[in-house]
Amino acid sequence: MRIEFLTDDNPIYVLPFFEEFLRHYATKFDVARISSCRPMGTRSRTSLLKQLAYLYGPQGSVRMTARWVTARGLGLLPRRCGASGFHTLKQLCRAYAIPFARIANPNEADFVSAIRARRPDLLVSIACPYILKKPLLATPPLGCINMHHAPLPRYKGMMPTFWQMYQGEKTVGVTIHYMNAKVDEGAALFQGELQIEHGESLDHLIQRSKRHGAHCMARVLSQIASQTQTTITLDASRASYFTFPTIDEMREFRRRGLRAI
Repeated sequence: MRIEFLTDDNPIYVLPFFEEFLRHYATKFDVARISSCRPMGTRSRTSLLKQLAYLYGPQGSVRMTARWVTARGLGLLPRRCGASGFHTLKQLCRAYAIPFARIANPNEADFVSAIRARRPDLLVSIACPYILKKPLLATPPLGCINMHHAPLPRYKGMMPTFWQMYQGEKTVGVTIHYMNAKVDEGAALFQGELQIEHGESLDHLIQRSKRHGAHCMARVLSQIASQTQTTITLDASRASYFTFPTIDEMREFRRRGLRAI
């Protein structure tokens, strides 16, 4: 079963998934290519940076910027397969000899045509910042699946880990589901949860849940490959949807004793 991944070029919050997945499962699955979109897609860089600066605060923003710049710089260096850590997705793919490309909107006709030419069996979205349209969704014969870090249909939308902490949940969910034209819908293939540690920051929880999600994804891919997967119909009456938090909501997040970093 040939798999292609669509993802977000984020060395802090997306890379942990692929590090964990390839470290444990690189020889088990045929990963034909990883295509990486611009972080947060077409969202305004200025607006996003202002919101993230407020979320992380002055000191946290300096730490995050330093981590990002360091990752980009060290990512230029060669690393071997099986290394203890990587700094960018491109560096990781190079070590594991997996084709890697940075792309624009994956719904563009040229990319859809390229997918058809490469003929992957399954397309997997890991934090892809675009809503995939029907022409792309209909291309792989085994469909397209997505991982969402929430107990769908609850917490659909953006920043689900933030919102689960904000609402006082004791666990953060993970749902792997088939994709259709509507956001975070489609029958689920897996649903699980991860305990939120006492005093854990949003930053730490996102990274930890991404590594946990890599093992959940491997389980689902094995089931699809052996045609033993089962689906769970999501109860639409329990659905909730969240957008990027406002400044007031970020302020309330901190007032509740929660930490972003």
